[in-house]
Amino acid sequence: MLIPEQGVHQTSERYFFTPSSLARELFYFPTRGGHYFCNSLYAFDHRSEIAMQGDHNQNIMLFYVHDGAMELTLGGEEMLAAAGQVVLFDCREPYRYAASDGLEFSWLLFNGLNTRSFYRRILQAHGGRRVFVPSGVREVAQLLDSIFTGCAADERPGEAQLSQMLHRILCLLLLDDTAPAHTGTDRIAEAIRYMNRHLFEEMSVQQVASAVSLSPSHFSRQFKTRTGYSPYEYIILRRIDKAKYLLTSTQLSVKEIAFATGYNSEENFIHSFRSNVGVAPGLFRRYPI
Repeated sequence: MLIPEQGVHQTSERYFFTPSSLARELFYFPTRGGHYFCNSLYAFDHRSEIAMQGDHNQNIMLFYVHDGAMELTLGGEEMLAAAGQVVLFDCREPYRYAASDGLEFSWLLFNGLNTRSFYRRILQAHGGRRVFVPSGVREVAQLLDSIFTGCAADERPGEAQLSQMLHRILCLLLLDDTAPAHTGTDRIAEAIRYMNRHLFEEMSVQQVASAVSLSPSHFSRQFKTRTGYSPYEYIILRRIDKAKYLLTSTQLSVKEIAFATGYNSEENFIHSFRSNVGVAPGLFRRYPI
């Protein structure tokens, strides 16, 4: 997805949710969310053009930091969020946040039912801190990932399911932060983050394996076991997913899309696209599968 925010890498994802009147009356509901890879040029505050759109600043914001660090100013208080931590704040209050190089985080803007009562209780449980590590932090990260994985695969959860997932997240955030921040090394997760950050650059299996301190053969076996794909297959499929999005949502030429998604020639892109999708890019653009 091409995201018009400075400092946000093109492999990032952003999704919009339009809650129905039923959802607004009976459910917890998200309005926006995404998974971002950022550099130090990224910054956002309550007065930005995007924040002023719609009811953005009337919701609660949740971050989970996967990697890197984020500098925040919330309600006039400066703080830092690092990998493994959760950030929760009310967007009606003044806020600003900025990225360090290599920041990766998931974010969700949401509201509904007794969201603000939950929010106040969560802050009380964590001593008023808006940056903390709930004991269920790993499940929080997994639930966010499930939401966005479904969106990316055009299998977006229904409103009732989203409400259940948000309620579960809120309950997990309410738990005391008795568990330490996650500091263990998951090298396959690190490799996936590395691949996503460098998705449209020249990249080899040897290069990725070296980045996570594994031998290429051992890395390839572990990656296949974890994801069901070889590293090479994963890179190609991620590039094809991006290309499919660009073909149906932009007026870029096939050649422009080829180079925008990391291929070194239009011919290689067309061959790869046809092999993985079953049709040529031009035909896919006319009749999306």
